[in-house]
Amino acid sequence: MGEQLNTEVLEGVYQLINYDDEREETLIQDFSLRYGDRYMDVLNRVREFISSIGEDVGNRIKRFYETLADHSMSKVRGFGNAAYALVKYMGLGGDENVLKVQFTLMGFNEDIITELIRAGVLMHRRRGVLFVPEYLIPRLLEMSGDIPIPNIRESLGDLDALELVAVESAAFGSKPISWLFRAIYGIDFKEFVLKTRIGNILDGSIGEPILNPVIDLRELRTVIHEMKDSSARSMRRIISPHGQYTYSRIARCGIVYTVFGEGGRELIMLYPWILPSRRILDYHSREDRVIIIMHRPGEEFTDIMNKHVSDLPPHTGFVFISGNETMVYKPQSLDRAFDSFLDFLYRSNLRVIYLN
Repeated sequence: MGEQLNTEVLEGVYQLINYDDEREETLIQDFSLRYGDRYMDVLNRVREFISSIGEDVGNRIKRFYETLADHSMSKVRGFGNAAYALVKYMGLGGDENVLKVQFTLMGFNEDIITELIRAGVLMHRRRGVLFVPEYLIPRLLEMSGDIPIPNIRESLGDLDALELVAVESAAFGSKPISWLFRAIYGIDFKEFVLKTRIGNILDGSIGEPILNPVIDLRELRTVIHEMKDSSARSMRRIISPHGQYTYSRIARCGIVYTVFGEGGRELIMLYPWILPSRRILDYHSREDRVIIIMHRPGEEFTDIMNKHVSDLPPHTGFVFISGNETMVYKPQSLDRAFDSFLDFLYRSNLRVIYLN
């Protein structure tokens, strides 16, 4: 019992010297999980040990890293995949709420973090922030595991436009302009994210879209680009504008530069779905542009846009295509190029409705 308690004291010392929160409630919770009814006795002995050693306590603890690693690894049985996930996909810790969501997306029980704290695999650095002890990292790096990896192409192929917006936001770390998102989709972005759960792909329950960490971001971004490119080409066939088509990875949309002779030149941006960010508004913002979106605008679109006229590039118009209708929000500065573009819409057999 004495040998076990000594190891527990060393473990507690390690956490306490790495704990940087003035409030000790979270520290005490960890001790209680690991040591049960003896937690206060262990904590008192930890403080005595630190007091007796002084500033050199960190170096003294390093001498016992192998002992501490053996102690924790003996309690990992049953949580091997979770420990493997921590080192392979989760950056060895971080924000506790994010970790909970990530574990859930990977298929673990909701109490897995509690069990990992009890085993000493995770510790609180402060309230809401968890880390893997340094002495455990080499052991965890040697572990293997089996975590299901979603089929990204199949999963994204079944999503609607708003769900794809959430995935794109998480994949690229992009945040929308709040008022513009609300204008286009008729809902506040944060409110939308909170309600969003996409299978084992994404969860927004903590107020930001969190991806399953096993998903390869490079693959996900590639699939998003390919889906947008393919759908944008289909959109182009609907309105049939003149000009060469290209896909922009910067604006994440299809691009057609259409020249109307003396009527000028129009930059047509084709969005199957859109994450309306500052990146989009700033993209060639001084040119005559029309942003085409395959979605019906929110009911308050015109009112919201009119309130934010000063925030919009003056030569940018918006067009929404839904079914056999196209809804047009004209740019502040009308030009011959936009008028010429409208001719394409009328020739496309779409019913044209003006929003302003």
